[in-house]
Amino acid sequence: MSFGVGGNARFSPPDEDRVGHGASHQGWMRRRLEDAVEDVFRTALRRGDLASAEDLLGVMENMHARAKVRFQGERRGAAVAIERGRKELEGRKARRRVGPG
Repeated sequence: MSFGVGGNARFSPPDEDRVGHGASHQGWMRRRLEDAVEDVFRTALRRGDLASAEDLLGVMENMHARAKVRFQGERRGAAVAIERGRKELEGRKARRRVGPG
């Protein structure tokens, strides 16, 4: 069995932006980046790496602050996710200090 590439296929150099250029793609990319950082934050929490989770929460807060300025405060969904993440992180830190019940 073999797989071929169609004659109309176009390959991009490794350093070329695969999404493309322009404002319409930048919003999509920014949202996806925020999602990825939140995913890594959640993974750090699940694994018990609270120091990394705290660092990633800071990254999420910085990204949100920049987006808030950029979009004149129109984006509120990220603030809810950040607050929920902060509470979860603080809860895990408190349980770690208390130790197993």
